[in-house]
Amino acid sequence: MRGGELTPGRAAASVAIGIAVGVTPLWGVHWALVLAICLPLRLDAGVAYLASNVSLPFFAPFITFAEIAVGARVLRGAWPTITPDDVKNVHFTSILGELVVGTLAVAAGGALTGALFAYGIAALARSRKNVAR
Repeated sequence: MRGGELTPGRAAASVAIGIAVGVTPLWGVHWALVLAICLPLRLDAGVAYLASNVSLPFFAPFITFAEIAVGARVLRGAWPTITPDDVKNVHFTSILGELVVGTLAVAAGGALTGALFAYGIAALARSRKNVAR
């Protein structure tokens, strides 16, 4: 599941996959998705799974709300206005389009941000390791 040496590029790709999978509202299948993507690409599934845990139970509702809001902004050109009554009476089918589009946008943005951060950390660690030799 490690797929070889964890170079900065492999670390960045593994974290990107993990975050992209982690923000999806497919709770309970993140590990299977990480394996299905990382193993054929020879990425580090352990690092990807660790990164996929961005959707811990406390954060998941906020991530999902952000995805719906971003999806509404993309599809309708305006941020949604939601009252507590709206939340109680929302029908899943009425927000499905916003959720799908928003998930794609949030996953892409999160994956890019995480990949850049992971690449920088891995490159810094590698350069310090080379200097110590």
